[in-house]
Amino acid sequence: MDFYFHDSCLSRQSVLLLARDIQQDCPAWHIGIHPLREYEATALGFHVLPTIVMNGSTVAAGIPRKDWLLRKMKECEEVDRR
Repeated sequence: MDFYFHDSCLSRQSVLLLARDIQQDCPAWHIGIHPLREYEATALGFHVLPTIVMNGSTVAAGIPRKDWLLRKMKECEEVDRR
């Protein structure tokens, strides 16, 4: 899972806290943290930051609730097992 956000964004701290909480709850998952500059976000095709990407697909724009994100992770794990 990858967390992308503007390096100088006001929500930076919230993104980092959410990523840390997710990593603590799901230590088997690799969590990537990617502070971006405006041109980098544009080059990657992100129209909204923060953006959370799981297995190459955007699953959230903005900062989702932790319980919602954990449900998405569980769904992803179930699909991978099939």
